[in-house]
Amino acid sequence: MQVTNEIRSVYEKIKKPARRLLQKRRIGFLRFWLSITFAQRCYFLATSMLVLQLFLTIESSLFEAIMFGFALAGIISEVWPKFMTLWNSLPGKAVILFIYAIIANFALASASGLVNSITGVSASALPYSHNFALILMVPSWFFVTTLMALVGGMLLIFAYLFFLLLLKPFGVQRLWHQQDYRYVLSTAVARFVWTLGVSLQLGVLAGQVGLLSEFSSDSANALITIEEAETVNLNEGEAQQPNKETEEVSELEKDLTTILTNAKQKSISYKATQRQALASFIYEYEADSRSRCTHPAGTRVIELNDYEILQIEKTSDNDEGFVYSVEPCRSAAFGLSNTSSVVPNGY
Repeated sequence: MQVTNEIRSVYEKIKKPARRLLQKRRIGFLRFWLSITFAQRCYFLATSMLVLQLFLTIESSLFEAIMFGFALAGIISEVWPKFMTLWNSLPGKAVILFIYAIIANFALASASGLVNSITGVSASALPYSHNFALILMVPSWFFVTTLMALVGGMLLIFAYLFFLLLLKPFGVQRLWHQQDYRYVLSTAVARFVWTLGVSLQLGVLAGQVGLLSEFSSDSANALITIEEAETVNLNEGEAQQPNKETEEVSELEKDLTTILTNAKQKSISYKATQRQALASFIYEYEADSRSRCTHPAGTRVIELNDYEILQIEKTSDNDEGFVYSVEPCRSAAFGLSNTSSVVPNGY
């Protein structure tokens, strides 16, 4: 009973100071929260979630998605007003349109190459399919453009941090900010870190779903081959001389090789899906089932000029399901061929 009374008395003594301290902390946090901008709040929440993830070892895709979502919301809330300011100025609008023109030119060239690789003829003979190929490539170019913008933003943030640190001894605390803007340097550091993190996450996501297939080359395959060879060599070395540090490096390289291999497989699968969709579009919508030029029954044609046609036939010999061949136009104007395999299928 006496122990209970002592505990109760101690509780009564620390109850009011603890409540007062908690109230002060709450008021201080509320003042801090109201004094920062929306972007700073997003960076604060994302950083707090990152600290919790590191200390509590939280492994949850939803948790990471929410964390990077806060960071991305903060970046967009800061970038979008500046983008609109740049767009509303004549020089800024010219620069933006010039960049979009460059991107559109590369996208059109890629779409033309895709049509040519499937049909074997110039994409100018298939205008609707060329446009459809461009639509199929929009997601890839959108992601790449976003990554390029984020990388450019990181370079600008790094330059901003550098000049801010140089000018700080001279009493300059902020650049291009309002007078009531607080925590300039810490916000710039958080912005740089989260821009880097979002860029890496978007790059990994684009690689996992195959959106970077348009930009893969033989060098990527060579890189994967080199990684696999190094992993094999390291495994042989481990078998001869076991070493903990070597094992850790080997595991890291194995993970990297796995990521690269999966990204390569996803890119191949995404590219194959693109080609199948485009091949089906060409056969179903671009090609004609009836033409002035005779062609075998069950095939479709696209008239390339007055003398040639692109003949399309369904097949099960390849993944795309179609065979393309350039044939002479056999019509009444030039004299029909008396070949038995050719069936008049004109108007």
